[in-house]
Amino acid sequence: MPYETSRLDGSSVAVLWRRYPWLAASVLTHVLLGLALYTSGPVRVELKRDDKLRTQVNHALQQTSRREMQRQLRTMEEIKEALEQSAGAAPARQERKPAADAAARKESRDPAEQARRLAAAIETVQQKIRAAEMARVLRIPEQEALKRVRAEEARRPKPPVPKNRPPEAVVAQLAAQAKAALAQRRAQLLAQQQGVKLNMGRGGGGGEGRHGGGPPGNAHHAAKNGGGISGGAAQDSAALGGRLNALSSDLGLGNPLALSGSTLDMSSAGFSDQRSYGSFLAPPPVDQATLRTGAGRTLGAGGPYANRIFLDTWYVIGPFGAHGRGSIDEVYPPERGLDLDAVYYGMNDQLVRWNWQQELHYPFVPRPRAENAVYYAYTEVTLERDMDMWVAIGADDDSKMWFNERLVWISGMDNDKPWYRRPFYSMHAELAQRNLTEGQRKLHFHKGRNTILFKLYNGMNLMFFSVVLSPAD
Repeated sequence: MPYETSRLDGSSVAVLWRRYPWLAASVLTHVLLGLALYTSGPVRVELKRDDKLRTQVNHALQQTSRREMQRQLRTMEEIKEALEQSAGAAPARQERKPAADAAARKESRDPAEQARRLAAAIETVQQKIRAAEMARVLRIPEQEALKRVRAEEARRPKPPVPKNRPPEAVVAQLAAQAKAALAQRRAQLLAQQQGVKLNMGRGGGGGEGRHGGGPPGNAHHAAKNGGGISGGAAQDSAALGGRLNALSSDLGLGNPLALSGSTLDMSSAGFSDQRSYGSFLAPPPVDQATLRTGAGRTLGAGGPYANRIFLDTWYVIGPFGAHGRGSIDEVYPPERGLDLDAVYYGMNDQLVRWNWQQELHYPFVPRPRAENAVYYAYTEVTLERDMDMWVAIGADDDSKMWFNERLVWISGMDNDKPWYRRPFYSMHAELAQRNLTEGQRKLHFHKGRNTILFKLYNGMNLMFFSVVLSPAD
């Protein structure tokens, strides 16, 4: 029988499907299932991946928020103790009773309750300070003055406390109130220590205070008694205000300009700003004859034998999306609490993590480079002994720096930096000297580990930052 080639035309397919209807249904089902898997399968996998990353980011933000609340609570505790010290009282110690243990354990798990307790303690100290001043001025017993102060506080209307607020909002609000109380007490002590300036008129009256006018009799009385307190009390207030002044400086409650500009000695708690503004910032001179440059993060035994040391190794995170030059003052997650394992959403909702980066050449350029962006960099410096060191700082464009969790630098955003006139890579002398520098800070480094957190805002074009150490002794 001759072999015949079969032909699958339209009629034969129709006959086949009529004869085997289950085959048609099976083919159709498999086609639809394949299309469903092709279209929805990858999307579902991607959604699962996004959910995992989103969970990771949310966890990092929660950890950062908890760290920030703990930092603010520590600050409130320090403010309370500084206020107590400035008032000449020993820090109040709470007696722990067995009945209060359960409440204390519950409070320790609730940051908002801790903040409320500290805020109440700070208010109590403020009342005692006002009562002491009232007792001195009116010459009444201090207990009587305290009753009057508390009665005035009870009559004063207070804004209602919103309910159902998240703990971080409560802690932030009460921490801000505590800082305001600290600033108020510091201003009061300064007025007492410096006295009241008198501007005598023709008739010998018309007293005018340094911070505004007042009744002539009160001004004369204040000046006669050393600015409102006796000479001995003024000395006591000056001594007791040392911790308060140091804490005010650490929290940046003074003039912000005191942290920006040229050379400033900040090795001690108190310092004065003796800068003068200029249109052009020239790098501080470097003694070429004695210059020995190096790079690293360990000084002393095992460290570089150099007197000008470029910090070349950092953990870097970014870029975060910026909003112009004001972004240097905007608070991003890494600034709220350091967590080198954290992951956040950065520019264009891209995930950003801390990455270890070492620059073999000076200066330090964070990667990946982006415009209108914010970066953070963290490093640690190890010393074999306590010592003061000059820290030379430069950045394109704007920067802040925290040393051992203390804000010590804000770049002068309105100054004309040398590298604005020509690219920094063409400044051969400055590169050789590790001297792309806007200004310096003299800081006290402790033996062992010291931390540095650097914040950089880049507007456009070139970007870098530079942190260089030089021994001060």
